[in-house]
Amino acid sequence: MNFSCLKSKKIIVFLFLLAFLIFPSLSLAADLTPVAGLDSAAPDALKKSGTIEVVVGQMISALLSMLAVIFIILIIYAGFLWMTASGEESKIKKAKDIIIAATIGLVIVLASYSITIFVMSAMGIK
Repeated sequence: MNFSCLKSKKIIVFLFLLAFLIFPSLSLAADLTPVAGLDSAAPDALKKSGTIEVVVGQMISALLSMLAVIFIILIIYAGFLWMTASGEESKIKKAKDIIIAATIGLVIVLASYSITIFVMSAMGIK
């Protein structure tokens, strides 16, 4: 049984769980105590006229940010795989392939993020 493969899978699962547990708590860490009623507790973005557009834009931005976090996790995993390859060409090739695929994915995410920001600003949404 290949224990290094199981160990690396456990590390990836742990990093994903950590990302899903930490980042939502950071993004939701806002003071929502109402000062003068419930309306004052709503975020400024939801008070605008295009509520649906704002929410969809925020969801897209959050999704693209999460994809960037996945890129970082993949790069760290590939680096770890490469450093522990001990000269085995198959592991080094696998690590290089992961780095190349993650970089291509990052370029796609950055392009998507740029397009999203451009469209949102053209529509007059923050």
